Amino acid sequence: MDLSNFELILMKSVLVLVVLVIGFYIFNRSHTFAKGPSGKKLSFNKKTKPFSAEINLYKSSRINPTNIEMVVTNTGSREIDLHAPILIFKRWFTSRKFKVLKVEHSEIYPILLEKDKTYILDISLEQFYETVPELQLACRMSVEMKDLGGKRFKSKTIRLKWF
Repeated sequence: MDLSNFELILMKSVLVLVVLVIGFYIFNRSHTFAKGPSGKKLSFNKKTKPFSAEINLYKSSRINPTNIEMVVTNTGSREIDLHAPILIFKRWFTSRKFKVLKVEHSEIYPILLEKDKTYILDISLEQFYETVPELQLACRMSVEMKDLGGKRFKSKTIRLKWF
């Protein structure tokens, strides 16, 4: 029984495909079995946690922004108390942290956010650049806030400059 080179390659590829399908089926079954009788439940509803917050940062311009808008949204099912935000300026392997103590000469922190409410804060970067000139070299920035229980909420890092 002589088989051509093409037929051998075709048989090998079909065999590999069959082994991969069987392996995936076995792995998926054992993974579902390990999770218990509930297995994987397909659900498109987002599970709400009692205390959860989402922090988003928006730049005034794409390159070298002067203002950053911080939007904090309570995504949990209960109200949450948040401490003052900590601004983190990053450059390579160094970072500088600044805590926002007052907003327009008034102390408002800790702040209470009810369910599905948002808090917006405009942050002018010029005041930081004037007091600490080396911050103009910072390439990235993020914000971190803690609740009264100590749980930390962080924003995604945004890029201020490219280098």
